[in-house]
Amino acid sequence: MKTWIFAGICDKSELLIYVCKLLVAAGQKVLLVDATEKRKYPLYIGQLDRPLSVTEFSGFDVASGVADEIGLQEHLASAGTSMEHYDVVVFDMEQADFCSPDTWESAAALVWVSDYEIWTLERGRDWLEELLNGHLAGQTHEFYIAYVRAVEPFFDEGYAEGYFGNLPVLWREAPVVIPWVETDYALKLHNEHSRKVRIRPLSRIYKKNLCLLMRLLTDMEPKTIHRALRSAERRKA
Repeated sequence: MKTWIFAGICDKSELLIYVCKLLVAAGQKVLLVDATEKRKYPLYIGQLDRPLSVTEFSGFDVASGVADEIGLQEHLASAGTSMEHYDVVVFDMEQADFCSPDTWESAAALVWVSDYEIWTLERGRDWLEELLNGHLAGQTHEFYIAYVRAVEPFFDEGYAEGYFGNLPVLWREAPVVIPWVETDYALKLHNEHSRKVRIRPLSRIYKKNLCLLMRLLTDMEPKTIHRALRSAERRKA
């Protein structure tokens, strides 16, 4: 079982849903864990009429409505399973203490996700500083970095990273920058309201950089990732 923690205070839900969809198309059993402040995922998967713990959605499982990792483990145990039942567990992490420091330390990948809005960069720096100097104090951590909903850049590469220059963090690889065009936004809204996950209408550049992110996080070859993308595009759910 591999754990991927996507941390940050911006909305990264559609990115993580697409990531999970590609993993499923590649034959992986996936759990997506809602560790957001406002527990957003019941809205996206259409489970508003009852308390939600773990439910299947579009080929992968989504966990929401649990207070922390211990609560998640207890719920899975009561259902006769565990986190080790999955190939990949993906956390949408806005609550730093949702997981223990040990889980953070042992994660196969830590990914910092942000957009370029000034509020997100400023507040995100504070959030990351509190995490690294508090919950995870004691050593430098390595993060991949992904920017979502990016528009045509109006500043030099590395500008955003300057917000985090004094923090005990090492960035792995160059940032993955996922552009945001009108058709991608329209698809996000359509998927949310229909409670489905369609990938085919995504812009070519979004798909390209989504595959790049998958290449960084997995040991899959590019042709395998593109095969999973094509499979995900064909799936209707």
